[in-house]
Amino acid sequence: MMMEHVFFVTNGIRELGGEVPDLPESLDFATGIFAAFLLVVSLFAYRRTKLTRLLFVSAAFGIYAFRALLPRLDIFLPNLDISTGIDVMLSSTGFVILALFFLAIVKRK
Repeated sequence: MMMEHVFFVTNGIRELGGEVPDLPESLDFATGIFAAFLLVVSLFAYRRTKLTRLLFVSAAFGIYAFRALLPRLDIFLPNLDISTGIDVMLSSTGFVILALFFLAIVKRK
């Protein structure tokens, strides 16, 4: 049922002469928004509990949001050109995110 709505919307955009957004790019953008939301929630949790492991979790969510949203900023800024150096940096952030989650797990109070 949900996919029928997605197909209906994309067909309607095509009929109006617009460009259909790429579904994987849209989902990546949505995960970036969700990561930003989780960043805010985890910062509120840290403020309430003062557990330092929540700072590691917050940093991981923040970096993930940055990683997911930066390449898709061309949606809002069409003239933005992301260089190869930024691509390498974004690719290496996966290791940093995993390390931060690991630290959050093994860190004692």
